[in-house]
Amino acid sequence: MGSTARTAVTALYRGRAVDPGRVLAGPLLGIGLSWLDPEGELDLASDGVEHALYVTAGSGRAGSQGADVPLAEGTAVTLPLGGSLTLTAGPDGLEYFHAVLAVPRGGFR
Repeated sequence: MGSTARTAVTALYRGRAVDPGRVLAGPLLGIGLSWLDPEGELDLASDGVEHALYVTAGSGRAGSQGADVPLAEGTAVTLPLGGSLTLTAGPDGLEYFHAVLAVPRGGFR
């Protein structure tokens, strides 16, 4: 139909991260499979971007502004614009799928 659409297939276990901007025109800035070592911590902030995480293996906790929730395989966490949280891996580490999304200047209306 006159389209020049491109399709990309990537094995995340091999490459760990993908730049979706090579194929997609939407707000997805980055996607990848990440690993946090046992008892390790990662601070995330949503300054100009938003984050979506999905736990694929292991366990841990997500803490933000006094709230602390357990993470296990199958758990999803979203971090909207202006938010921050700390991921803490459990004793076996934490594997998660991480998507970073752009937010239009001035935020959504």
